[in-house]
Amino acid sequence: MPHTAKIVPLATAPQKIEPAIVAGRCDRNGFVRLRTTGEHIDRHARLAVYPRPELDHGDEVLTMVDGSGQIYVVGILLCKDDGGRAVERHHLDDGSFAEIDRSGTNDSLKVFSKANELLVDYQSASGTVRVNVESGNLEFASATGSIAFQAAKDIVFNGHRVALGASSDIHLQVNDSTGTGGPALSMKNRQMHLSSPAIDITGQRLQLFVEETKIAGKKLLGRIGNVQFITRKIESVADTVMARARNVYRTVAELSQLKAGRQRTIIEKTCHMKAQKTIFKSDNDFKVKAKKIHLG
Repeated sequence: MPHTAKIVPLATAPQKIEPAIVAGRCDRNGFVRLRTTGEHIDRHARLAVYPRPELDHGDEVLTMVDGSGQIYVVGILLCKDDGGRAVERHHLDDGSFAEIDRSGTNDSLKVFSKANELLVDYQSASGTVRVNVESGNLEFASATGSIAFQAAKDIVFNGHRVALGASSDIHLQVNDSTGTGGPALSMKNRQMHLSSPAIDITGQRLQLFVEETKIAGKKLLGRIGNVQFITRKIESVADTVMARARNVYRTVAELSQLKAGRQRTIIEKTCHMKAQKTIFKSDNDFKVKAKKIHLG
């Protein structure tokens, strides 16, 4: 019995006829994913070609868009026949499939989901493996073991928000050329340890809120425009204290006391002392030496 076809007119007249590139295989409903020239978004078109062709990625088809926006594939412009294809496909029962492409110099292996979404793309020329998730989430899980990422070059994490969490500790370390001795950051329960041969901190504003601070080292150097301390008590112990300033102003509300084994004051010009009552007391000698001495 010969095949017969019934011509059904479109509801609206065609608005556009243009070529497009196939970006996905035909699904069970007769729709194929394609992309027109100059666009970066895949669109779904209905096959209007009989018998249904075995379209492949990169094939060029002719599309027609009706007044409602529905896209139809009405012709095949460029594709390889089944005998000349260098693409192998292996399908699963749920519709997902793996594709091996040897059509060019860069052989590839691709894995697609049942919704024709690219999941894994391996390019043999560059040795690049790309895991692609167009919708949904990507999760690595190990119930009883570990997960390790190892690379001879860079490992890059880039996202809207990157979070690291651990129930025991987090350890970050950069090894030097010998494999040891680089900067390290270790975070455990209620404790964090940072060690490095050199640490540089640069910022517009720094705030530290700690209950107790301890600093130990061989040398402390600082160059600051303005220093202000507000404290209840300052206690310092040193073998030698050396200070140099252009002007020194000290205000003591009650008692200012100096206890020393010996004291010597050298003033190049005038020494002025003023008090309501002055007492000088010496256990032994008291000497005053000058060219002129004025009393009273």
